[in-house]
Amino acid sequence: MEDAIRRPSALSRPRTIALIVLGIVAVWSFNPLGPLSTALLAVAILLIVGFKQPIWAMAAIIVSQLTATSYMVDAAVGTISLRLLLLLILGGVLWFSKTRIELGPGARRVVIPCVLLIGVSVVANFANTELGVVFKDFKNLGAGLLLVVLLAGVVKNSRDLKLLCGVTFVGITVSAVVGVLQHYQFMGLGQETLLTGFVDSAGGSSRVPGIAETELELSYVLSTAIPVILALYFLGGTRGGMRMLIAASGILMAASLYFTYTRSALLAVLFGVVALLLFRTRIRGEILLGGLLVILVFVSYSGILEGHYLGGRSEDIQDESYIARKILWQAGFAIAVDNPILGIGGDRFREVSPQYASDIDSGLLAWEGENYWGYRTLGSDAVHNDFLKMWVSYGTLALVALLWLCVAILRNLLDCYRASPSSFIKALALGLAAGLVAYLANAFYHNCLQTLPLLWILAGFSIAIAKVALTRRAGSELGQDASLHNPG
Repeated sequence: MEDAIRRPSALSRPRTIALIVLGIVAVWSFNPLGPLSTALLAVAILLIVGFKQPIWAMAAIIVSQLTATSYMVDAAVGTISLRLLLLLILGGVLWFSKTRIELGPGARRVVIPCVLLIGVSVVANFANTELGVVFKDFKNLGAGLLLVVLLAGVVKNSRDLKLLCGVTFVGITVSAVVGVLQHYQFMGLGQETLLTGFVDSAGGSSRVPGIAETELELSYVLSTAIPVILALYFLGGTRGGMRMLIAASGILMAASLYFTYTRSALLAVLFGVVALLLFRTRIRGEILLGGLLVILVFVSYSGILEGHYLGGRSEDIQDESYIARKILWQAGFAIAVDNPILGIGGDRFREVSPQYASDIDSGLLAWEGENYWGYRTLGSDAVHNDFLKMWVSYGTLALVALLWLCVAILRNLLDCYRASPSSFIKALALGLAAGLVAYLANAFYHNCLQTLPLLWILAGFSIAIAKVALTRRAGSELGQDASLHNPG
């Protein structure tokens, strides 16, 4: 009833959204303060509004993670990440306003593996590394859990959920538009990036970052968002002008994703689309997720994608990337097998991996020696696989906790898809479930969890959607029961 009485948000009007997107792109290009200042100003404005309505403060956090992801702020106790600072501010606002945080029926299954993962990481780091690494990893994973809880907690109803989705949609669409314009060097956007000079002014062959810090971060976001866009378009989650706007945005996202020239992201979209189709069947989501991960392992180790040309990146560069990743994976697997209980601790892979050169295919090392002129992947690069990273760093139980968390997010989303009568909730839940698959495909090739808090955002949304959808359903069933016992 409350949702029906309130006036609809401006983010529900397609023409308004289109104007907002164009306005932000223009400001991004012509603002003399530069892109980073523009992003921080937008975050500050949303945060100020959030002191009155906390949902806007959460929107500020999401915008900050789409843009200045790794931005650090000087504080009295040293530097602190912008993400953690904003989360603490939001927590303070909720505390002083005496706002009650209710997480709803889907929280427990997500929060438990998060807490387990944090606990295991602390024990593993204490056993293997110095106190600074213990604190750093605890802070990063703790900020992720805080993001999950606060995102779910500030969403009170479907209006809040739609507002948060609207802000996220605008941010990702702006990033896609800016990425396309960066590729074509239009409106001076070739140099208008968070990292100055990131895109080569010669144009045409450079990997575009959009409004993110790097092209990889943009590819993670877009490949996760595209299945959601497809679900909203084809499953009836939107109508009329909004449906057309979503279609146009999807096309721009696909183009911008291609211009990142990231093979894993294109593969991730393919997996996300397949998951979108399969999740509508009666097969259990956990079984489908496991099957898709098995196929992903086969694709990765069979070399099917080896040597495939992707415009903007030469075959030589792609071959080097493929060989380096296989070397890192073989070393990571060998380290994990030797240290299955508590791993080797966070940030020690570069230190330890050269000791496992004898476990690497000699042909790969020979190829690297001939082509890299003395450069060695072992000792220089991270493991480039989130599952292996968890296993290597913190042991088998941490890997189990990560997989448990992914299954918990998936179960929340699929339960909401099957239970909710709302076409928007159904489409959003199914799209995010497919987006999770796309995210995991990227995580198989990169260290996404360390780079961008997308998994925590997906986890928070899964709890928030469950709170809105499943609580409303329970209330509706109670009302029906009451009417049956008291027919009037």
